[in-house]
Amino acid sequence: MTKEQLKRYRALKLELQDINANVGDSTIHDSVKGSQKEFPWTIGTRHVEGVPDEDYSLLVRKSDVKSQIKEIEEFVNKIHNYKIKKAIQIYYIDDIESGEDKPTWEKIADEFNDGSTGDSIKQSVSRYIRKN
Repeated sequence: MTKEQLKRYRALKLELQDINANVGDSTIHDSVKGSQKEFPWTIGTRHVEGVPDEDYSLLVRKSDVKSQIKEIEEFVNKIHNYKIKKAIQIYYIDDIESGEDKPTWEKIADEFNDGSTGDSIKQSVSRYIRKN
């Protein structure tokens, strides 16, 4: 895992939202009649859905984006050191509300309220990422 991948997490989440909106708008729904696989072979209605061929690339991109998001989330969830995990969570993962600034390392250090400085938290996170 690299810092660049962690930095892209929020952008990936936004891209996934956009893709879901675009795919949802172009999804085609239909129903067909068919029999059951086993006796008594009664006829029933089956609902099917899909996307037009031109939107197939969106589904491929969606799959790629979801796998990148999952990889980042799994990396963060496997961190055993609570302080480093929480710092990464706040700095790279947590949503930023509209009008809020991106969290600073100093703000993260203040949340721990243990005498840590922003630089020490940043250095610990950097070492952990480099090592793993």
